[in-house]
Amino acid sequence: MVFGRVVTFDFVRWDDDINITQNPLFAVPWSWELLAKLFESDQAMRFKPLHWLLDLAVHRLFGFDPRAWHALNLVLHALAAGLFFIVLRRIFRLHGGVLAGTAGERVAGLAAALWALHPLRAEPVAWATASTYPFTAVWLLASFACYVEAVGFGRGRRWLAASWLAAVAAYASYPVGLSYAFFLVAADEWLRAVRRRDGRADVVGSWRIRGARYAGFFLPAVAAAGFTLWTRYTAPGIFVAAPAIQEVDVGTRGAMALASLAHLAGRVFWPGAMTPNVPPLALSGATLVGVFGLAVIALLGLFAAWRGRVRQPGAWLVASGFVALSLPCLGLTERPTWPVDRYAYIVHLPLVGGVVGGGVLLFNRGRQRAALVLLPLAVVVSAVAAYRQAGIWRNSGTLFAQLEREPGFGQDPRQQAHVYALWASHEGGEGRADRARELFGRANDVFLAAMRNAVARGDYEEALQLSADFTRYFSLTPSLRRERGAWLLRLGKFAAARTELQAAQAAAPDDPRVAELLRAAIAETAP
Repeated sequence: MVFGRVVTFDFVRWDDDINITQNPLFAVPWSWELLAKLFESDQAMRFKPLHWLLDLAVHRLFGFDPRAWHALNLVLHALAAGLFFIVLRRIFRLHGGVLAGTAGERVAGLAAALWALHPLRAEPVAWATASTYPFTAVWLLASFACYVEAVGFGRGRRWLAASWLAAVAAYASYPVGLSYAFFLVAADEWLRAVRRRDGRADVVGSWRIRGARYAGFFLPAVAAAGFTLWTRYTAPGIFVAAPAIQEVDVGTRGAMALASLAHLAGRVFWPGAMTPNVPPLALSGATLVGVFGLAVIALLGLFAAWRGRVRQPGAWLVASGFVALSLPCLGLTERPTWPVDRYAYIVHLPLVGGVVGGGVLLFNRGRQRAALVLLPLAVVVSAVAAYRQAGIWRNSGTLFAQLEREPGFGQDPRQQAHVYALWASHEGGEGRADRARELFGRANDVFLAAMRNAVARGDYEEALQLSADFTRYFSLTPSLRRERGAWLLRLGKFAAARTELQAAQAAAPDDPRVAELLRAAIAETAP
């Protein structure tokens, strides 16, 4: 009911064109060659052959009818919510105490509802391209449900084999699930602690048995992760190349990763300022203090969970499971930025289940009844916020208007110009030529102003990168070619400067400044 209206939404020019409406894969007939292409680097730099198969099937059945693509997201999300309820119910039964009975069933249902109707779920449900997140979550939850039956309830190897198959399917769906094997290690430690607390026999097995079991889950994940990292650094496609260590040092990456953990956890309780447009961070001043402050909070939380893992195994499972599933989302190969909202889709599963289940356990029996009254109220409030948030994805015009209104819209000129150019393309496609020209003009002005500012700072590398981004939407003018040549000269890239300036001279043969710069480049490259 909350997300049902998404089936009336249109595609948006926010990667829906790249992944769906203009995807060249959909124009290729079924063949072994097409199957091989699903394993190659795609424009989104991700290894997701199983998800490509799903998309191909939807296209073959329904074409580019947006109702079918949005219905896919809705169905996948409903499946994920149902599986989450099943998993929580079994986990609560293993944990014992009040959660093992009827109250546990209710708490599991309310926790699953709170996760499913959280406003941070709006983006993966309402954005057609984001079906990768619920699709991967369905496989991971199915895998863990089978794993709990196999190990926790001792139901045999068939359940373990089913768990492994579902895990491999998750790895082939999207890289956000690649750290799932670490989650299984944390879950086994929780199960051992629970059974030891209750005086029951250990069902997890010796380290030799566990090692063989973990290897089966780790090896395919490592293969998929290696392929994703290789494409990230060698074939970035339409995105900015991954930064080298000298650009973003290991210490900064580690601090940002820890701070991102605290940020993702906080989003459960304070999901304000939701946006798909998260600009890079300038690590200076208050921002730097905030990053390191959040990093310290994350470290203290992890240390507390580790110290209390024997007395409070449930808290250990929530904290370690949350960290394990967060690993692919912490930006370790990126420039400093906060995780986008859709990354919370999978990582919030253990957190929401733990916060709701643990919160009920903290009260005595009388107050537990009060908690079971307050939780539905929290679900309703969350659902209202989710309904409103989903509305920004109705169509491209609604989405871009929302992005422009956001306070941080102008922080990253590259992304700001990108939004204006995409918006202009949408308006042009709708037949509104004057509006398209206006928006293209804004994009042009933002790029040129950003290049001037970069030159004023002496950052010629940034100016060159901005000019390269500029060429995605506009042609290089002779004067901009001339300036590019001047920047290359200042950076000591004389051969590239000579080529650029020769092109500028061919376009503007009477420009004396071009002739002067070209003579300097020729002098530097002469044998």
